[in-house]
Amino acid sequence: MRWVFDAGKIGLTALIIFAVVQVSERNTLLAAVLASVPIVSVLAMMWMNHEGQSAEEISGFAKDIVWLLIPSLLMFIVIPLLIERGWDFYPALGAGLSTTIIGYFVMIQIMEKYGLTA
Repeated sequence: MRWVFDAGKIGLTALIIFAVVQVSERNTLLAAVLASVPIVSVLAMMWMNHEGQSAEEISGFAKDIVWLLIPSLLMFIVIPLLIERGWDFYPALGAGLSTTIIGYFVMIQIMEKYGLTA
């Protein structure tokens, strides 16, 4: 029966992404609000709890997310900056994702160095 729960998680995640895309066709600001809500993080914590992980593990997960939000913001800075400078969407997206990946690597190193991980 576990596969039913896993299929439900996948379906709900897909539904959220689909909803944000549909809303973006009508109102980009509202879509941005929906996309900025940490729905995936909230669902992940709910699923972690449902699957028996401790409150301490979930708390550690939430704390790690806080530190990793910083490099994730790089993508939302780099993409519009490059598009405004004449880059096409996909190269700008690639550069934004690359910057974010490098940012994650650097932030994880900093977190480990200073004992910021859960």
